Amino acid sequence: MAVQGLEVMLPDGTLVVRNTDVTVRAGQVVALLGPSGGGKSTLLRAILDPDELRRRGYSVRWTTREVHASASYVPQRGALFDHLDVAGNIALAQTANGQPRDPARWLRAVDLEDAFDANGRSVGTLSGGQAQRVAIARTLAAGRKLMVLDEPSVGLDPLAVRLLAQLIVREARERQVGVIVITHDVSFAAGAADAILFLEPSNQRLFPVRDGAPGPAELLPAEQRAAEVANLSGDLERLLATERPAGARAEMRYVRMRAYPSALGVVGAVLRTVFQPRLFRDSLTVFARALGQSLVRPLPFYAVVGTLLGYTVLYVIAKMSADVRAAAMLRLVGGTYILALAPPLSAILFAATSGNAVNAWLGSMQLGRQLLALEGIGVPEQRYVWAPAWTALVVGYLVTVVGFVAAMTFGGWLLCNAFAVPNALAVLTSDILDPPPERVRFLVRALWLVGAYSLIIASVVVSRGVRHKDEANDVTRAMTSAVIVCTLAVVVLELASVVALFSLRAR
Repeated sequence: MAVQGLEVMLPDGTLVVRNTDVTVRAGQVVALLGPSGGGKSTLLRAILDPDELRRRGYSVRWTTREVHASASYVPQRGALFDHLDVAGNIALAQTANGQPRDPARWLRAVDLEDAFDANGRSVGTLSGGQAQRVAIARTLAAGRKLMVLDEPSVGLDPLAVRLLAQLIVREARERQVGVIVITHDVSFAAGAADAILFLEPSNQRLFPVRDGAPGPAELLPAEQRAAEVANLSGDLERLLATERPAGARAEMRYVRMRAYPSALGVVGAVLRTVFQPRLFRDSLTVFARALGQSLVRPLPFYAVVGTLLGYTVLYVIAKMSADVRAAAMLRLVGGTYILALAPPLSAILFAATSGNAVNAWLGSMQLGRQLLALEGIGVPEQRYVWAPAWTALVVGYLVTVVGFVAAMTFGGWLLCNAFAVPNALAVLTSDILDPPPERVRFLVRALWLVGAYSLIIASVVVSRGVRHKDEANDVTRAMTSAVIVCTLAVVVLELASVVALFSLRAR
């Protein structure tokens, strides 16, 4: 990878990088340092994915640019996929790139095969150093020849930092992978990097702190390594003490203003998406996870609420009439109250319960940069996450409605038996299974609303869940906004359908 004369400007015209050259050769490790918010991540985005920055309003120009290798971005703490075990994380990268599924091979490469059995091992049980090693193994398994590591040493003890530095140097040399490391850890940079570049905020340019000899300190004898780390640490700490650049806040603000997927955008992406055959098996894992959260776990709750509603609504109707007329009134009402109440109540409950569960899971994936990590191993998040999660929500809601109707029917049956209504089950289900001609329109309205609600809830929940998030509050806001939007949609459609229903009746 080589870029010369690079210049990057924020949408407001603030200059981030000017006339900068960056070169990373195969087998070389380059460390990039600079103050927080100084533009390091933006610089790399401009090199690796300039079109994405331009879509966000940035200006990206260069004299020459040569990026021959496919790049993989490894976020902080590895961003391992928590819905997969250790072996599944690596196998996904292999499958997505058309390689045989052999996780053990890459665990051997990062010295983890003997530490534990990868099969069935939850990523949540890994230490910070192990998680970083698995993330590197996943990237190597994807066949990437350019690897970008974002603060890989965060949270690691000094020994783990040294072991990670040795691993990166070894893999870069043996597999001829170019590595770029964004870090504030000067000892890690000194230990792992062949070249160290500093993004100077005063003139928005990179300049080399070390370029070439003596090479990574982890390859030097112990005494020379200690001296090299100490000398370099002093130089870098003085440079990092530079005042925070004035444009940093503007940069972070504009990063948060990126275009987010809308509900209609999610529908369009799903309709355009056909599961890749080699990703279908892995996509089923996401589908199963989302379906479990949206249907399996909350189904008993829906059954209890539906039963109570079915009983209570008929009880109120019966008590509003004279006791001698209660049975006749219940036969007259039949199952119309189920057709009227089941769609809106189930939709609101589903959005607030199942929708929030899936929304929170997608939000945690986005907050933990797991979706960004997908991009780094060549897995399209639209196919792997959006489509199966959206499908699971649609299926989950449709099954929930059926269960909700059954529960309301059961509750109504209990009440009808209490008032000695003959053939109670037939009375309650006739409007659903075999409605008389004058009541067919109520069934058609209910079915139309159920279909509309399933599409709306799935689209809103997925679009809010996969949006970019910087902090935990963003996840909460996404969940709240999804429930509000879905509830408003239910209210609008209920009112519109009632007006349409009685307008047709009047004609």
